[in-house]
Amino acid sequence: MKNHLFTSDDILQIVLQHETPCYIYNAAIMEQQVIKLRKCMGNQVDLFYSLKANPNTAIANIFQSHFVNAEICSLAELSIALNAGFLVKQIIFVGPAKSDLEITECLKNNILAIVCESLNEIKRVNTIASSMNTVANIAIRINPDFISRNALLKMGGKASQFGIDRDQLDKIFTLYQNGIFTNINLIGLHIYNGTRILQASTIKENTENILSLVYDLINTYCLTLDFIDIGGGFGVPYFEDESELDLLSLNEQITPILNKHYNLFPKIKIIIESGRFLVADSGIFVSQILDIKTSKGDKFLITDGGTNCHMAAVGIGTLIKKNFPISLIKKNSTPLNINTTEQIYQITGPLCTPGDLIGKNVKLLEAEVGDYIVIETSGAYGPTASPVMFLSHGYPAEVLIKNNSWSLIRKHDSVQDIIRNHIYTS
Repeated sequence: MKNHLFTSDDILQIVLQHETPCYIYNAAIMEQQVIKLRKCMGNQVDLFYSLKANPNTAIANIFQSHFVNAEICSLAELSIALNAGFLVKQIIFVGPAKSDLEITECLKNNILAIVCESLNEIKRVNTIASSMNTVANIAIRINPDFISRNALLKMGGKASQFGIDRDQLDKIFTLYQNGIFTNINLIGLHIYNGTRILQASTIKENTENILSLVYDLINTYCLTLDFIDIGGGFGVPYFEDESELDLLSLNEQITPILNKHYNLFPKIKIIIESGRFLVADSGIFVSQILDIKTSKGDKFLITDGGTNCHMAAVGIGTLIKKNFPISLIKKNSTPLNINTTEQIYQITGPLCTPGDLIGKNVKLLEAEVGDYIVIETSGAYGPTASPVMFLSHGYPAEVLIKNNSWSLIRKHDSVQDIIRNHIYTS
């Protein structure tokens, strides 16, 4: 395994106690990632953890305890953030389809900002705030005219459900300046242009473009802001042809930009968001081999956890199937025999669909029924981005290693858990 903070013995003990499929996370790696990002970006930015990457309350609490803020996208994530200990003024709410209930709860809790993604949403927030006799702090998410070069997943600079197009902003700022939104207080601007970025130069260029646009808007419309959210998109390498983001180079390129900003606007804080970078390397996914078969010359390892638990392993923004780092652990804790012949395997889960392929042409030492498959770099967008209810298998277990011990932070869904909310009518 590439990550030395997970040992085979630990993994075996955990899965024997809590069964598979399961995710195992290491808090020490999360803490290391926070330190790395803060060292890179300095104290000139406020770091927000994107709960969408991994919304488990125990995970969120780790970041809260390290003075990271929270970026949420749903009512449940608001509850998770509050239960994890985040203060209301540490929370921003983003996303293109906020319900009236979500807006109401954000206003009741007086969070830092609701990030609005359309004119209609601004109007709705204003109306709800008026009905509650309060003023809503909002930020406006902008869909700019430029794209984030080399971002593997581009989210701005094109037709999108995210943000308000640059050419529509004049109408909105004019309405705001004319006092039409009586219960709105605009405190921030937000641009999130792309994610899975592995080039420091791309982040630097994207940051320059974002700040240039925001400065133009500030000067044109005489805006008074508390923060500029420049998004994030810090990537991690999943595949063999990818390299780690060079944080030293990024620090050298981004520091002058941040220094210039605070010389111009010392009271406007820069916000960055990160989910994948903070948690991806902290997690592994473990499934057990239940069957081994040969079909048309291909050898299949059939496991108890497939794409229903780990949809991301199918491929992230790629047309050609690429494999996450995958390794094998023997069921009896004996070391792998390096003299054993290597085999090429297709690794699948339990689903009745040919798309349930979590490893294609994976070279492993010879496997046996009962052995375990470990998929690394799995701490972000694991079960939370997977069809866990497909074939009614339910949510996998989650275990957290912290301070040299481990604890169950989410149990397997039982049959009763899965059918609890079914309503039967005769």
